[in-house]
Amino acid sequence: MDKAIKINQIIYAACFLFFGSTACDTLDQEPVNTIETEGAITSFSDAQLVLKGMYDELQSGNYYGLRYLYYQDVYADNLLHSGTFTTDQEISSRRINPSNLQISSTWATLYKIIGTANFMLEVLPDIQNLSSSQAAAIEGEARFVRALVYFDLLKIFGGVPIVTDFVTTTSEVSLAGRASETEVYNFIIEDLEFAENNLGNTPNAPFRANNWAATALLARVHLQVGNYALAIQKATEVINAGYILLPNYGDISRIKGNNEMIFELNFTNNVGDQNGLAISSDPSTSGQKFYVRPAFYNAFVASANQGDERFSTSVLEQGNNLRVIKYFRVSTSDDNVPILRLAEMYLIRAEANARRIGSGFTTGAIIDDINIIRQRADLDPLLLTDIPTIAGALEEILEQRRFEFAFEGHRYSDLRRYGLADDLFPPGESFRELWPIPLQELELNENLVQNNGYSSE
Repeated sequence: MDKAIKINQIIYAACFLFFGSTACDTLDQEPVNTIETEGAITSFSDAQLVLKGMYDELQSGNYYGLRYLYYQDVYADNLLHSGTFTTDQEISSRRINPSNLQISSTWATLYKIIGTANFMLEVLPDIQNLSSSQAAAIEGEARFVRALVYFDLLKIFGGVPIVTDFVTTTSEVSLAGRASETEVYNFIIEDLEFAENNLGNTPNAPFRANNWAATALLARVHLQVGNYALAIQKATEVINAGYILLPNYGDISRIKGNNEMIFELNFTNNVGDQNGLAISSDPSTSGQKFYVRPAFYNAFVASANQGDERFSTSVLEQGNNLRVIKYFRVSTSDDNVPILRLAEMYLIRAEANARRIGSGFTTGAIIDDINIIRQRADLDPLLLTDIPTIAGALEEILEQRRFEFAFEGHRYSDLRRYGLADDLFPPGESFRELWPIPLQELELNENLVQNNGYSSE
């Protein structure tokens, strides 16, 4: 049997054991009681197949290949859904039911990736002829991806079960309860610090995680959790690492693997390695659509009237539809997805500096970082007199993040960090800031507790 097929079968079987049919319903696997892992991974090249599998899973249509990525703008105030799918309509109207099958599929996909990472860590000690640095790098890569996935779970569900074991028999299955948000954050940071210290440090190799990707993700995590000094430190380290802010904003999407990218998912036009991002906002094609909300489009137009070149390469009015064109490869469906890029580090540093001061007057360092982003967008630089207060600086940073990272999966977590997510919901429905734990998972795991406000039935 082909080694890659055997590895996939092991991982899929573990998926069925731990998560049940909801995580494996597309795999057509028979239920199993045991998984034989001995001899599955014996070499460095075998390990690379498993790692490649993790990146392939990140590209799933349930995750960065479409739904999870766009949902971060749909559930916020940038995108809306146009179509008949109830699952998507619930996201667009911000009224998700626990029985939503897309949310269940996304949960299952993310935990399947965690399972793959855990599998890699489980078999790593048995791989022959690995140097200590090779073994540490493989572990670092698995832990980076696991940390990314846990952070993405945390952003929408709050505390979730922390799973670190790869189970091989049904007797080993432990249906964990939910960890607290603090516990999940600590777990993420521990994984990323290991990755940072053990991955290679070659800049401009963005299709696989390196130590700069771990450092950049640490900057993002520390900002979200409120560790502002560490967010500043990590963002600065990446800024000084040799990445380059592209002069032309449109080249971020047009040039794959460009020098601004710290970590980027690389899609191709091969069958099975494509995404639905471009086609899902093209009104000339069939299927469910995600269009720009008019209020956001109008705000972007106002910025364009000030010279903002990001507008013309991000959105387009086509007939009665306001479409996304940041992902534009409709015929090949192989737009790459930026996960971490240099521009974010400047805005992380600016925001962390502002939040560290807390209130009062802004500083030249904050304005300088904002202006790096504004000037690349062809907007006039700001002076201290333009935004003299910290409150004004934070408002400007949020606005620049909205335009700079439109449709890249940042908007909803930005609103939550700013304390503005509650404004998205009617009075009495602020509980919807966290999404419901999927009903199917509650039925499988009696130790899971539903988020407040949602029915568990």
